[in-house]
Amino acid sequence: MMLNEEVEMVYCPRCGERNREGSRFCRNCGTLLEEKPLKSRFISGEFRETPVREDLRAKPRETSRDVFEWDTVIMGAAILMILTVILGRLMGLLGVLSAVLIVLIYVLSAARRKSAAPLIIIMALLTAAAASALLGI
Repeated sequence: MMLNEEVEMVYCPRCGERNREGSRFCRNCGTLLEEKPLKSRFISGEFRETPVREDLRAKPRETSRDVFEWDTVIMGAAILMILTVILGRLMGLLGVLSAVLIVLIYVLSAARRKSAAPLIIIMALLTAAAASALLGI
């Protein structure tokens, strides 16, 4: 062995003793060492990450600007109708205004695209008004 040649060392996972590369057992405590440490396998090219199959990769959700949040509109309208009936009978006009305020808060928190919130609010109010007129509430 030449003096300037570097010898790879392996550290024992149990006691931390330095051992020569290729040693099967620790010279201090006798613990079985890995066949070849991960660092050595990585440097030598034996260790490779297995690529993720293309069909298993997470696909970004397609967000279309044309998708309208009808679920939020319908829930907002339903909440508004129910609260208007209940609070309107208990508190009069103040109850109706409270119901509208609660629906505004719901729509603002439920809207996935905040830029669409004003349109969703208008649609929820119109839907609730139309349903109330239809049902005679």
